[in-house]
Amino acid sequence: MIFSEILSDDDYGLRMKLAKGDIASFHKPGASHAAVIAERRKWLALEPEVYSALLPSGVDLLGETMEMAVSLGILPGVESMERFAALDPWTRCLRLGGMLEADFLLMRPDDDGVFRLCGGCLCFPSHWDLSEKLGRTMAEIHAPVPALNELLGRQIDGFLRRIKPGISWERANWGLSRTGELNLHPSRKLPRLDTTVDLDDVWFRVEEQSLVALPENGGVLFCIRLVIRPMRELKSDPEARQGMLRALRTMPEPMARYKGISPARGRLLELLEGD
Repeated sequence: MIFSEILSDDDYGLRMKLAKGDIASFHKPGASHAAVIAERRKWLALEPEVYSALLPSGVDLLGETMEMAVSLGILPGVESMERFAALDPWTRCLRLGGMLEADFLLMRPDDDGVFRLCGGCLCFPSHWDLSEKLGRTMAEIHAPVPALNELLGRQIDGFLRRIKPGISWERANWGLSRTGELNLHPSRKLPRLDTTVDLDDVWFRVEEQSLVALPENGGVLFCIRLVIRPMRELKSDPEARQGMLRALRTMPEPMARYKGISPARGRLLELLEGD
């Protein structure tokens, strides 16, 4: 990962910045594939209702997602849908969640054309709970993010309605955490950033996101892959270091609180500015 591709040269701000990508390439197994899959399966086995969910409105989207994954060769060792045919939808959802490296979320327009979250597997959340968002509209899901609906809400809704099939529309979203763990579900109560952190306590957490149209049912597949790097590694890259310093200095306070950065902002600046 090139840090400077994630951190903007401008002051911190909310931007969609979508780029065209290839669906199969987005889901290509990474260097840590076996470890990531093992951890996904661990959480899905321990607490399946916490890390996965499926409403009736998401069943057709799940089937369409699995058919697409099989046809593109995304599921290693799976050549057809036959092995899934006899499974109930909930089991299919869990199986798919344990085969993909990426978390996946299924969105579908309701009778009024408003997209709602209707299922998926979220094994590696960044401090949010899938069950709390299930069935909600995009505006409701994004409500906790300061100014997002005001600045980008219409753009997001319009994009979801117009998205064309066969393309992975990709963007990246970054945050900071006090652990390099993948799963930051709020129920785990992992330590957060504060004034006591040292450089080796801080991790740069990037969500690589993909939006793909599911044309048979008018839905959208939203996938998230994580890239997590030590802040010390970021600091060693002069361009990335300056980008992070600028982001920390210009990030509005409500956004810093939302991202869990506010309590540690001064300390983070001190750590990055020092030798």
